[in-house]
Amino acid sequence: MPSKDTQFKKGNKLGKKFQKGNKAALGIKWNHSENVKKKMSFKKRGKNNPAWKGGISPLETRIRRSFKYRQWRSDVFTRDDFTCQECGDNKGGNLEAHHIDPFAEIIRRNKIKTIEQALICEELWNINNGRILCENCHRKTDNFGNKGRVRKSGWGRIQRARRFSRI
Repeated sequence: MPSKDTQFKKGNKLGKKFQKGNKAALGIKWNHSENVKKKMSFKKRGKNNPAWKGGISPLETRIRRSFKYRQWRSDVFTRDDFTCQECGDNKGGNLEAHHIDPFAEIIRRNKIKTIEQALICEELWNINNGRILCENCHRKTDNFGNKGRVRKSGWGRIQRARRFSRI
Protein backbone atom coordinates (compact mmCIF):
# COMPACT_ATOMS: atom_id res chain seq x y z
CA MET A 1 0.00 0.00 0.00
CA PRO A 2 1.41 3.48 -0.91
CA SER A 3 2.41 5.77 1.94
CA LYS A 4 0.35 8.82 2.87
CA ASP A 5 3.11 11.16 1.62
CA THR A 6 3.01 9.86 -1.94
CA GLN A 7 -0.64 8.98 -2.18
CA PHE A 8 -2.78 11.35 -4.28
CA LYS A 9 -4.92 13.39 -1.96
CA LYS A 10 -8.33 13.56 -3.56
CA GLY A 11 -10.36 16.64 -2.73
CA ASN A 12 -7.39 18.90 -1.82
CA LYS A 13 -7.46 22.30 -3.49
CA LEU A 14 -4.74 23.17 -5.99
CA GLY A 15 -2.27 25.90 -5.09
CA LYS A 16 -2.64 29.35 -6.67
CA LYS A 17 -0.02 28.46 -9.26
CA PHE A 18 -2.16 25.68 -10.74
CA GLN A 19 -5.59 27.23 -10.52
CA LYS A 20 -7.71 27.60 -13.63
CA GLY A 21 -7.04 31.31 -14.34
CA ASN A 22 -3.21 31.20 -14.22
CA LYS A 23 -2.43 30.28 -17.83
CA ALA A 24 1.24 31.33 -17.74
CA ALA A 25 2.14 28.90 -14.95
CA LEU A 26 0.49 26.05 -16.83
CA GLY A 27 2.47 26.80 -20.02
CA ILE A 28 -0.61 27.82 -21.98
CA LYS A 29 0.17 30.41 -24.65
CA TRP A 30 -1.78 33.64 -24.84
CA ASN A 31 -3.85 34.29 -27.91
CA HIS A 32 -2.93 37.88 -28.74
CA SER A 33 -4.61 39.69 -31.61
CA GLU A 34 -2.52 40.58 -34.67
CA ASN A 35 -2.65 44.25 -33.66
CA VAL A 36 -1.29 43.52 -30.18
CA LYS A 37 1.46 41.26 -31.61
CA LYS A 38 2.54 44.05 -33.96
CA LYS A 39 2.69 46.59 -31.11
CA MET A 40 4.70 44.17 -28.95
CA SER A 41 7.17 43.55 -31.78
CA PHE A 42 7.73 47.28 -32.45
CA LYS A 43 8.42 47.93 -28.76
CA LYS A 44 11.60 45.82 -28.88
CA ARG A 45 13.10 47.03 -32.17
CA GLY A 46 16.25 49.06 -32.64
CA LYS A 47 17.36 51.06 -29.63
CA ASN A 48 14.60 49.56 -27.45
CA ASN A 49 15.99 46.03 -27.85
CA PRO A 50 18.08 44.86 -24.87
CA ALA A 51 20.71 43.50 -27.28
CA TRP A 52 21.15 46.88 -29.05
CA LYS A 53 24.82 47.88 -29.34
CA GLY A 54 24.46 51.34 -30.83
CA GLY A 55 24.01 50.49 -34.52
CA ILE A 56 27.42 48.95 -35.13
CA SER A 57 26.63 46.95 -38.28
CA PRO A 58 29.77 46.95 -40.43
CA LEU A 59 29.75 49.34 -43.38
CA GLU A 60 30.11 46.50 -45.89
CA THR A 61 27.02 44.78 -44.46
CA ARG A 62 24.98 48.00 -44.62
CA ILE A 63 26.04 48.55 -48.25
CA ARG A 64 25.14 44.98 -49.24
CA ARG A 65 21.69 45.38 -47.64
CA SER A 66 20.99 48.63 -49.48
CA PHE A 67 18.50 48.93 -52.31
CA LYS A 68 21.22 50.21 -54.65
CA TYR A 69 23.32 47.04 -54.11
CA ARG A 70 20.31 44.78 -54.72
CA GLN A 71 19.59 46.78 -57.90
CA TRP A 72 23.23 46.40 -59.06
CA ARG A 73 23.07 42.66 -58.41
CA SER A 74 19.76 42.33 -60.27
CA ASP A 75 21.13 44.30 -63.26
CA VAL A 76 24.20 42.04 -63.47
CA PHE A 77 22.04 38.89 -63.30
CA THR A 78 19.77 40.22 -66.06
CA ARG A 79 22.67 41.28 -68.29
CA ASP A 80 24.35 37.85 -67.96
CA ASP A 81 21.04 36.05 -68.55
CA PHE A 82 21.21 34.22 -65.19
CA THR A 83 24.10 32.07 -66.44
CA CYS A 84 27.60 31.43 -65.06
CA GLN A 85 30.08 33.26 -67.29
CA GLU A 86 32.78 30.60 -66.75
CA CYS A 87 31.07 27.21 -67.11
CA GLY A 88 27.63 28.12 -68.49
CA ASP A 89 25.72 26.72 -65.49
CA ASN A 90 22.24 28.22 -65.18
CA LYS A 91 20.87 26.49 -62.06
CA GLY A 92 19.02 29.09 -60.03
CA GLY A 93 20.17 28.32 -56.48
CA ASN A 94 23.94 28.41 -56.89
CA LEU A 95 24.56 31.58 -58.92
CA GLU A 96 26.34 34.55 -57.32
CA ALA A 97 27.22 38.08 -58.38
CA HIS A 98 31.02 38.49 -58.48
CA HIS A 99 32.93 41.79 -58.36
CA ILE A 100 35.76 41.71 -60.88
CA ASP A 101 37.48 44.57 -59.07
CA PRO A 102 37.06 43.56 -55.38
CA PHE A 103 34.25 45.26 -53.47
CA ALA A 104 36.44 45.90 -50.41
CA GLU A 105 39.22 47.31 -52.59
CA ILE A 106 36.84 49.86 -54.17
CA ILE A 107 35.70 50.93 -50.69
CA ARG A 108 39.32 51.30 -49.51
CA ARG A 109 40.55 53.07 -52.67
CA ASN A 110 37.71 55.63 -52.57
CA LYS A 111 38.08 56.11 -48.79
CA ILE A 112 34.41 55.32 -48.19
CA LYS A 113 33.53 55.66 -44.51
CA THR A 114 29.74 56.09 -44.55
CA ILE A 115 26.78 54.55 -46.35
CA GLU A 116 26.05 57.96 -47.93
CA GLN A 117 29.53 58.06 -49.51
CA ALA A 118 29.04 54.52 -50.79
CA LEU A 119 25.72 55.37 -52.43
CA ILE A 120 27.35 58.30 -54.29
CA CYS A 121 30.42 56.32 -55.50
CA GLU A 122 29.86 55.49 -59.20
CA GLU A 123 32.66 52.88 -59.35
CA LEU A 124 30.88 50.73 -56.77
CA TRP A 125 27.70 50.51 -58.84
CA ASN A 126 29.20 50.02 -62.31
CA ILE A 127 27.62 46.84 -63.73
CA ASN A 128 30.69 46.31 -65.93
CA ASN A 129 32.55 45.47 -62.71
CA GLY A 130 30.26 42.51 -62.08
CA ARG A 131 29.61 39.11 -63.58
CA ILE A 132 27.58 36.06 -62.64
CA LEU A 133 29.42 32.92 -61.52
CA CYS A 134 28.23 29.65 -60.06
CA GLU A 135 29.37 28.89 -56.52
CA ASN A 136 32.23 26.59 -57.64
CA CYS A 137 33.62 29.02 -60.22
CA HIS A 138 33.29 31.91 -57.74
CA ARG A 139 35.43 30.04 -55.19
CA LYS A 140 38.19 29.66 -57.79
CA THR A 141 38.53 33.42 -58.38
CA ASP A 142 41.54 35.30 -57.00
CA ASN A 143 39.48 37.70 -54.92
CA PHE A 144 36.96 35.30 -53.34
CA GLY A 145 36.90 35.59 -49.54
CA ASN A 146 40.30 36.65 -48.18
CA LYS A 147 42.46 35.30 -51.02
CA GLY A 148 44.98 37.84 -52.26
CA ARG A 149 44.04 40.52 -49.73
CA VAL A 150 46.84 42.34 -47.96
CA ARG A 151 46.24 42.26 -44.22
CA LYS A 152 48.01 42.79 -40.93
CA SER A 153 49.03 39.76 -38.93
CA GLY A 154 48.64 39.54 -35.16
CA TRP A 155 52.11 41.09 -34.68
CA GLY A 156 51.43 44.15 -36.83
CA ARG A 157 53.43 42.91 -39.85
CA ILE A 158 51.79 43.15 -43.24
CA GLN A 159 51.49 39.77 -44.93
CA ARG A 160 49.98 38.52 -48.13
CA ALA A 161 47.46 35.70 -47.91
CA ARG A 162 48.97 32.17 -47.78
CA ARG A 163 48.54 31.64 -51.49
CA PHE A 164 51.09 34.36 -52.30
CA SER A 165 53.55 33.74 -49.46
CA ARG A 166 55.13 30.74 -51.24
CA ILE A 167 56.16 32.75 -54.33
